[in-house]
Amino acid sequence: MILQPEDFWSFYEWLMRPESFLESALLQGIVLFVLAIVIGLMVGYIISANRYGPGEGFYAVARAIRDLVRFDLPGTSAHRVFALARLAFKEAIRRKVLFVVGLFVALLLLAGWYLNPESSDPARLYISFVLTATNYLILALALFISAFSLPNDIKSKTIYTIVTKPVRATEIVLGRMLGFMAVGTVMLVPMGLASYLFVSRGLSHRHAEVVDVVKEADGSLVGETDYVQDHKHSFTIYPNESDPDGVAQGLTDLDRGHRHIVTRDANGNFEIGPPEPLRARIPSYGEIQFFDRGGNLKDAGVDIGAERLDAGGYGSSGISRVIGLSRGSRKIQHGYVEGGTLGKAEFTFQNVTPERFPNGLDLDLSLRAYRSYKGDIESGIRGSVTMKHPSKDIESNPISFVINEYEVDELPLPLFTEGTDNNQTRELSVFEDLVDENGQLILIIKCLDRSQYLGVTQSGIYLRAGENPFWWNLTKAYVSIWLQMAMVIAFGVMFSTFLSGPVAMVATFACVLLGFSAEQVYDTRHFIDSGIERGGGPIESMVRLLRQDAMTTQLDVDTTAAKLIKTTDAGIVYSLDAIATALPNLPKMVGTAEYAASGFDIFGALLMRHAAATLGYCLLAFIISYFFLKSREIAA
Repeated sequence: MILQPEDFWSFYEWLMRPESFLESALLQGIVLFVLAIVIGLMVGYIISANRYGPGEGFYAVARAIRDLVRFDLPGTSAHRVFALARLAFKEAIRRKVLFVVGLFVALLLLAGWYLNPESSDPARLYISFVLTATNYLILALALFISAFSLPNDIKSKTIYTIVTKPVRATEIVLGRMLGFMAVGTVMLVPMGLASYLFVSRGLSHRHAEVVDVVKEADGSLVGETDYVQDHKHSFTIYPNESDPDGVAQGLTDLDRGHRHIVTRDANGNFEIGPPEPLRARIPSYGEIQFFDRGGNLKDAGVDIGAERLDAGGYGSSGISRVIGLSRGSRKIQHGYVEGGTLGKAEFTFQNVTPERFPNGLDLDLSLRAYRSYKGDIESGIRGSVTMKHPSKDIESNPISFVINEYEVDELPLPLFTEGTDNNQTRELSVFEDLVDENGQLILIIKCLDRSQYLGVTQSGIYLRAGENPFWWNLTKAYVSIWLQMAMVIAFGVMFSTFLSGPVAMVATFACVLLGFSAEQVYDTRHFIDSGIERGGGPIESMVRLLRQDAMTTQLDVDTTAAKLIKTTDAGIVYSLDAIATALPNLPKMVGTAEYAASGFDIFGALLMRHAAATLGYCLLAFIISYFFLKSREIAA
C-alpha cells in the first residue's frame, strides 16, 4: 500500500486544516453545500417559471423555502418517520431482496473451488474477494431499491394513501432513506458473518509432522514441516537453557503470508501449532526526509525513471477531493536511495514511549529494489537501519538486512544495543539514550550496495504499535461498505423524486461510475494542464486510435484541427472534472478494503472522515429531494 500525505492526517487536521483553513474540509464542504443549494434553487425557479410564469414561479420557490424552514423541519415527527421507514422496509422485503444473501453464500461456495490456493498470500486473496463481492452486491441492491420505490408508488397511485395523511415531505424522504438503509444493514450482518467464517475456515490448516531435522553446532535444531495446502515451512529452534525440562519453541519462516509456532518437548517430540491469526497491524508512521549521495537535504529521492515519483501536487483544487475521501495533494513521498553513498532516508517517529511499545520496537519494512547492474541476484540487495537521537550525536550501530520486495519484512529492533555517543562506543538504551524527551526517534535507512538503489515510501516503513483482532478490522471494513451503501441510497432516493425508475437508476449509476472514475478524471486534467502528452482527452484519443498513433507523440494533424481537438477535449475534461469534484470520491472509501486485505488496521480517523463526508452528501441529497418532491403535484 502506498498512502498519500493526506492519509496520515487526523480527523481534526482533515476537518479544520489549522495551517490553511481555506483548504479545510469544513469550509470546502460548506461552499459545496451552499453552491448546490443555489444551483438547485435556480433550477427550481426555471421549472416553476416555465409552469406558472416568472412572477408566480418566484413565489412558488419562496413558499417551498418557507415551508421547509417554518413548518416541515420543525414539524417533522420521529414517530411518522419511523412508520414510513418501516413501510419502506417491508416493501423492500416483499420484493424478495433477501435473495442477495443467498447469492452471496453461493458465491462463497464457488469461490472455495476457484480461488487459487497456491497464491503467495491467500489471506489477502480471500479477504479481497469477500469484501469486493459484498461491496458490489450491496451497492447494486441499494441502487435498485432506492431508484424504483417512489416512482413505482406514484405510478401505481399507492402514494395517495400516504400523502392524504398528515405527513410531510421531509418525513417521506427520511422514511425512504432510513428504511432502505435498514434493509441494507439487515443484509450486511449475515454477509459479514459468512465472510468471517469463509476466510477463517478457508485459511485454517495444520502441519502434522516435521522432517529433515538437523542439529547445528550451536545446539539449534533446523528442520522443515510436511507439505500441506501446497506449501511447507522451514524452522529453527534454539536451545532454551532457562527451561530445565528442555522445552523449546521456534517460529517457522513466512510462507503464504503466515507462520507457525513449533514446540519441542522434553521427549524430543515436535508439535506444530495452527497458523498465526489473521493480522490487523496498528502502524505508527513517521515523517520522511531524503538525502542525496552527497548527504544534502532533498525534497524527494532519486528518480530512477521507472515511474513518476512526484506527481506534482495536482488534484488539490477539487472541493470533493478535500472533503470526501479524495486525493487531495498528490505529492507522493516516494523515492529511491542510492547505495554505497551518503544517500539515505530519515524517518522521524513521534510518541515512541515504553507505554506504547511495552514489548519493544517492531519495525516493518516494505521496500523496493532497483538494480543498475545484475550482480549476485540470489543474495539480494542489502540495506541497513540505524537508530539516532533527534538532536544529540548519539546513534546505534547499523542493523543490516536483505531487501525482500514482495513481503513485509519484520525487523525487531533491540532495546539495548551497541552504538556511539559523541564518538565514544558504549551500550545504548533505546528509550533512555536514543528517544528524546518529546518521544521522538529517528531511523536512518541506507542501501549498502554501491550503484544499487533502495525504494522507500512514507507508508513502507513503520513501527508496529500493536495488533487488533481480525474480526474487528473486518467489521470496520463492513462499516465502510455500509457508508457507501447509505450514500448510494441517498442519491437514488433524490433522483427518484423527479425521475422515473429506470432513469433514476441510470442517473444514480452515472454518479457512482463518475465517483469511481474520479481519479482518472483528475489525472487527465493534470496532464492537459501540464502539457504532458499522454494520449490527450476523449476526442484526441479516438483520433489516435483510428490513426494508430502512439500516445506519447505529437498529434499528427493540421494545426487548426489539432487546436480545435485539444480545445474541445479541454472543455469535456474540465466539465467532467467539475462533476467529479462535486461527487463523492468512492475509490477512497473502497480503498479501506485494501487495509483489511493487506493486514493493516483501519484507523478510526479514516472511518470518521468517511462518515462525515457521507453525512454531508446524505444531508444535501435530503434537501434536494424535499424540494423536488414538493414541486410534484402528486395529489392534485
